[in-house]
Amino acid sequence: MAITLIVADEPYGLADDLPPQCHVVAPDDLLDGRHLPQPGITVINLCRDQRPLSFGYYVSLIAEARGYAAIPTAADLADQADDRLVRSRHAPVDRALAALRRHSGRLVLPRRLFVALGRCNKPHLQEVAEAAYEAFGLPLMTLQIDTVRVQLLQAVAEPLAGLDPRQQRLLRAALERLAGPPPAPRPFRRAPRLAVLVNPDDPLPPSKPGTIVRLRDVASSMGIDTECLGHRDLPRLGGFDALLIRETTALQSPSYIFAETAARLGLPVIDDPVSILRCCNKVFLHERLKAEGVAQPRTLAVRADTLAAAGEALGFPLVLKVPDGACSRGVVRVDTPAELPVAGRRLLRRSRLILAQEYLYTDFDWRIGVLAGRPLFACRYRMVRGHWQIFRHGENGPSEEGATEPVPLDAVPPAVLSAALAAAALIGTGLYGVDLKETAQGPVVIEVNDNPNIDVGLEDACLGDALYERLLGHFLERIEAGEERAPARAAGSIW
Repeated sequence: MAITLIVADEPYGLADDLPPQCHVVAPDDLLDGRHLPQPGITVINLCRDQRPLSFGYYVSLIAEARGYAAIPTAADLADQADDRLVRSRHAPVDRALAALRRHSGRLVLPRRLFVALGRCNKPHLQEVAEAAYEAFGLPLMTLQIDTVRVQLLQAVAEPLAGLDPRQQRLLRAALERLAGPPPAPRPFRRAPRLAVLVNPDDPLPPSKPGTIVRLRDVASSMGIDTECLGHRDLPRLGGFDALLIRETTALQSPSYIFAETAARLGLPVIDDPVSILRCCNKVFLHERLKAEGVAQPRTLAVRADTLAAAGEALGFPLVLKVPDGACSRGVVRVDTPAELPVAGRRLLRRSRLILAQEYLYTDFDWRIGVLAGRPLFACRYRMVRGHWQIFRHGENGPSEEGATEPVPLDAVPPAVLSAALAAAALIGTGLYGVDLKETAQGPVVIEVNDNPNIDVGLEDACLGDALYERLLGHFLERIEAGEERAPARAAGSIW
């Protein structure tokens, strides 16, 4: 029998007679890994606060990192923080309402419809409830419906503590019936057009303008039409066949909105939104690597009340990392116990969980580029002279970056390549840059990056144009394989 973990900080809203496969646990029990069944379970996240980087958000994120199915997913919660992404999820609900009106003659709609895990108490509106659950992924929500225009106004997440007895009974009945399988893929029949998202204002872009020119030249030789898009071009995305993001990615940024929109349109996209979400949170990476036994430095996910204990466990110096930092930002070295509470409090203002990690100094980090599970390039990223990181950011001046040394793949130690491929496989099948350090005990994975740097004369130095041919060929394979594609939309109609 499948196991369902219901994670709730206010469990008194649950019915007493839950199905036998359901177990109620507190958020701390899941976050700390205490008293849990074996992997292969479903986590239903009913925490009250599910905003990005809250404890409720980390419940879904860490559940996914440990290989559990999470409801809602961390991507669902991240999307809830952006009004445009929320509005983009209205369409399937509106279609279900329109179909109901066409086939039901005179239609009487409620202004509010409560939905628990895709189920509702009104049988004639069940398809609407299922469409909303598939679209938003929220386990408990109320749909606010415009009964005149027959369309969705808003989907509001409901707290467990606010359920009335009838809603509690519906939740209990719904716990054994989760969302069904996704629809079968539709064949793709158009000539390839690749959109490349760039941002001229990005201070540290993953590919410089000269590299984008090289990419476009190679694409042209392969019969692929490419066009660079900016942030204002989102409504045009449906006119392309694939998307390559070449600006720094982050949640709640235009890059993530482009990735999520491309995925919803059925376009092959690098980086896909799930990879962005996972790689942009170091807590997820730590939990995922730990769950699968991939070697990493001694690391602890800490809260404000466990910060001092982390110092005692790891010793000094140690490194503190905010989960969503990039390019060495949000990463600080703490040399003494006296510095720990000050540095920790500063980072904990950004996230309810941060990482504390043992300090391992090396002259360089390995960067292994991985595409679709295969190594693509290798480099040594040197530390900035006189500094312990690859980047040194001036408070008011320009950033300084250590040297990049390209290395042929056949010259990389096999243990380094093996560890990099194992780590990348835990994230997905896209394009990743895996950072590792060599130690006396073997290589350890520092992190897996989405959106890895690729630049002319650096990451492409060993393969040359063949690197771009492999990347573009990967897009062609996915397009020609008939990846799922949403129905064509008129320009400007996405939102």
